[in-house]
Amino acid sequence: MNKKDYTKLVEQVRALPGEIILKAALRCDGHTIFKPEAFLDAGLPKPVVDHLRRNHGSDGSPKGTIFVQGQPVKELAGVYGLDLLRFLASALAVEYRDAMGRGFEAQNIQSALRQHFQATGDNAK
Repeated sequence: MNKKDYTKLVEQVRALPGEIILKAALRCDGHTIFKPEAFLDAGLPKPVVDHLRRNHGSDGSPKGTIFVQGQPVKELAGVYGLDLLRFLASALAVEYRDAMGRGFEAQNIQSALRQHFQATGDNAK
């Protein structure tokens, strides 16, 4: 993706109400790979969701194996929630505390996004 296309995605995120961004962000736990519809239904623009959709592969390790309905799979197409959170924070220039662990990083980004919208006076809930 070239810089111009990336800039358009960032502009689309910045144009969204805080309520939509938080609705999408609060679904993420730092571990789950979601169907793209989860974020489209939350109100994120399709180009943003498409940009974040990837094929995620299992590596066979205990922490690197992807499970679907309790069964290991070789790969899964979808949007990794932590990628979405990092993208949203970057697009909005929101800084967040570093963390040792994906779940804690997700929580830190969510907290920073909430604070960002409170500080900007956005009507995010």
